[in-house]
Amino acid sequence: MRALPRFHLLSLIGSATLVACGGSNAPGTITGMAANGAALANASVVAKCLGGTSNSATTGSDGTFSIDLQNGQRFPCVVQVTGSKATLYGFADAEGRINVTPLTDLVISKAAAQAAPAVFETFDSSKAVMIRANVAAARDYVIAEVAPLAGLVPTGDLLTQAFKVGDSNDRVLDSLGATLLAAGKTLAALESAAATGTLFKAALPAEEARPHDAFPYAPKATEAAATTFAAMAAATGDTVDMSTTSRWQGVLGGAIYRVEVPANWNGELVMYTHGYAGEDMVLTPFEVTIRRYLIQNGYAWAASSYSKKSYDVRAGVEDTNALALRFATIAKERGRTLAAPSKTYIIGHSMGGHIAAAAVEAETLVTANNKVKYDGAVPMCGVMGDTELFNTFGALQLTAQTLAGQPATPYADWNKDNGKVKTAVTSALFATGFPAAPVSPNGAAGLAYTAVIKNLTGGTRPLFDLGYAYGGSFAAGPYAFFGIDTIMTGLTTKAATDTNRFTYVIDGDAAASAALNAATQKLTAAADFNRLRRDGLRWIPKLQGQVSVPVVTMHTLGDLFVPFSMQQIYKGRVVANGADQWLVQRAIRGVTHCDFTLAEESKAFSDMVKWVKQGTKPVGDDVVTPATVAASTYGCTHTNNTLVGDDVASTKALRGLVAQAGKSCPAN
Repeated sequence: MRALPRFHLLSLIGSATLVACGGSNAPGTITGMAANGAALANASVVAKCLGGTSNSATTGSDGTFSIDLQNGQRFPCVVQVTGSKATLYGFADAEGRINVTPLTDLVISKAAAQAAPAVFETFDSSKAVMIRANVAAARDYVIAEVAPLAGLVPTGDLLTQAFKVGDSNDRVLDSLGATLLAAGKTLAALESAAATGTLFKAALPAEEARPHDAFPYAPKATEAAATTFAAMAAATGDTVDMSTTSRWQGVLGGAIYRVEVPANWNGELVMYTHGYAGEDMVLTPFEVTIRRYLIQNGYAWAASSYSKKSYDVRAGVEDTNALALRFATIAKERGRTLAAPSKTYIIGHSMGGHIAAAAVEAETLVTANNKVKYDGAVPMCGVMGDTELFNTFGALQLTAQTLAGQPATPYADWNKDNGKVKTAVTSALFATGFPAAPVSPNGAAGLAYTAVIKNLTGGTRPLFDLGYAYGGSFAAGPYAFFGIDTIMTGLTTKAATDTNRFTYVIDGDAAASAALNAATQKLTAAADFNRLRRDGLRWIPKLQGQVSVPVVTMHTLGDLFVPFSMQQIYKGRVVANGADQWLVQRAIRGVTHCDFTLAEESKAFSDMVKWVKQGTKPVGDDVVTPATVAASTYGCTHTNNTLVGDDVASTKALRGLVAQAGKSCPAN
């Protein structure tokens, strides 16, 4: 046989290689969708393939397209979609459906080690081979780099998996676009990073700072110097000597920590997150409320003071996670060798409930700097609506002003001039003696305001009346924070309070309700006051209801500080995200904020653990059906008035008050 010329032989080898990895001489059709959050409508579509460039096509109003290859063109192809606001690139390895999005653009940039626009311009057989060889690793890289910027993990095959408006991958595109906009950058910055395989975050400018993070918080000197803390005293029924535990105290990342491990440790760790601790600069340690229960049952627990105070849920999550990650190291440094926990749970009260719930959110798992995957959570009396608590406080203040005859008074004037507005509104709506118990309304205006409070905080429900009169949580909570916003406390740099969603209701008086709604001013938050951040969690982590581990919540019905409505908001979010199978909520017949018995808390915790280990979802309460919530026996299922020595005095007194008022649950 006559030998072939060398150039002819190489040509055949090249053709055979491309056919073997999918190249084909036969024309085909590429279909797909182009979007960068919104669909790229009426955009030009061109495919550059081996053998030439296709005819152009145009996307539909929904971003979909179909383009036919011409004779002589072969797969694979790089597809360019040029719209009025963006030009994006996708990769078609063979005939069929593809996506053209910022994510596919970045995959191409990484796989070809060159920004996608340049890949398109110079696409040839060598780039085709390179992209095919690197595309799987490029997909993984883009997923890992985009997730912390978007607050969500992209799922499936970024190049081909169909998506639709509103689904998780569509939300990734929206969030990534918002992050780039906030950074003042375009996709080109990430294309360059992808081409060189560097961190996406490093391609974006430093984040905006907030005043709160510069405040001089510091541990109390005596607590910072301590290396241990006191054991709990013995109690009737103990089977474990409480004095035999390992107890370590120290400072980690500017926060005081406490860790306690029983001698018979079961290998499981409970992280406790405390609530709001004020606005001063001194940090002090906290202990878990069900400490005795945990030690008696073999659990270790740990708690952080957090490195900052105020309503800093961000610091709460990061510092708690950092402590959880350091658990075994702390033990070793103190002379006790422990394995990493086999299970780690998180429980907390009030703001700590917000922290515990945020810790198991999908967004937290990808945006936190200290990442911990908890096995389950028990947020108690938690701020489950995140910034909706601020909105509720704002609505309560503005309606109070309207009903007291001061509808036009600016929100920020509440405490000015020695509290002139506050004094006038208080005297108009409350009987003399407020806030001392029993709190009573003053006249028709006061009665109307009582109805507004009830309806803003969860609607008609048992024990609201006792909470209003004797609980003290309205005065200690919303009323104490009227006129204050997150700009004043340094937590945000833009307005965070928004009252536009509220419709105010005065029971049995439609005309008065209409007049109240018409006269009450509205507050509007800045759209980006709590945006995703490039340096970790949002300033105020959101509870979006994107959970994938068991979550058992509890809330007292008389709570007017962090009201029962927080549970209703959270339920709606969890359902909207299709995660209802992971949520159990319980109503407790307590009079004030976090007014639980230890029996109720330990039962919620033990039920959560059983759910984690055995897969048996415990019983909860319907928190959203008005007729159910309004029933006189609502909350009886999970209320346990059994009191022990460790229960706090206020809970003992208020449970007695419930009985005296004839509002105890029927005997079983």
